[in-house]
Amino acid sequence: MRVSIVGINGLVGKELEKLIKDNTNWDIEGFGSSDKIDYEKMRKKDIVFLCVDNDVSASIAPHIYDYTTVIDNSSYYRMDSDVPLVVPEVNMVYDWDSRKSKRIIANPNCSTIQLVIPLKPIFDSYGIEEVFVATYQSVSGAGKKALDEFKDQIKSNHFENKYLPYPIAYNLFPVIGNFFEDNIENIVCTEEKKIMEETNKILNSDINVHPFTVRVPVIRAHSQAVFVRTKRDFEYEQLIGLLDEFARSGGLKVWVDNSVLPQPYTVSNTNEVHISRIRKLGSKLIGFWSVSDNLLRGAAYNAFLIAKKILQNKVATK
Repeated sequence: MRVSIVGINGLVGKELEKLIKDNTNWDIEGFGSSDKIDYEKMRKKDIVFLCVDNDVSASIAPHIYDYTTVIDNSSYYRMDSDVPLVVPEVNMVYDWDSRKSKRIIANPNCSTIQLVIPLKPIFDSYGIEEVFVATYQSVSGAGKKALDEFKDQIKSNHFENKYLPYPIAYNLFPVIGNFFEDNIENIVCTEEKKIMEETNKILNSDINVHPFTVRVPVIRAHSQAVFVRTKRDFEYEQLIGLLDEFARSGGLKVWVDNSVLPQPYTVSNTNEVHISRIRKLGSKLIGFWSVSDNLLRGAAYNAFLIAKKILQNKVATK
């Protein structure tokens, strides 16, 4: 496999490079997000990973996606009706090699990936009417410059902010991205909009999703408090068994011992979504706590897994 990583020097690009080197013998060619691209050469790659901002993805992808598979970590193509938005354990595309043009797969938002993995078995078995989710998102989700700013604030005890909207050391703030002012009675920000739209695209559903996104002074790994209203009632033991069975796919880890709880500090550098404090709050109402490494499960590992499954399917169908 010959692959390119555009944005190899960023937080996600570095994690992706390490995953590939540690787990495969693929040949990697890396580019910085501002490097000049030889499109003719890149079209001959088996897979191109874009670990860059929206404007860079929008500039590069159209030059190559009719010739090779592109896995895009930006949000630019996610809600394009002609572009699959994929979490491999939930909605993998298995006929990818038959696609003749616009061969681009979008990697979902980190918080969406974390949410839909535990929702999938619940949705399939009981149906879901609505989801309430409060996210507690680490600073690494805002990129390397924001993370360096956070570390500098801690080290210097000086709280000037340049890359984040507010100081983040010893602080938190309840907005990620920009606000959409079109509905002042239920105002949402960019990150919340992504979770709302992407969840339903991935699950092919019409669930009412109500996110509240918060940036917290954590280096790595996002946390979520999730409340799910199902369409059909359930037995608690049956729910735990259902989640345990789904966890065998590798995307989920279920913690049932409340004396040991997943936290950003303990689950960083892991590839699963970790859920605990799973509760039956009433008829058709579930609550649980979730933690996931946003750079791996929420970005690099999800992209790597998409590529790996494309390759496995190609080999299997030969």
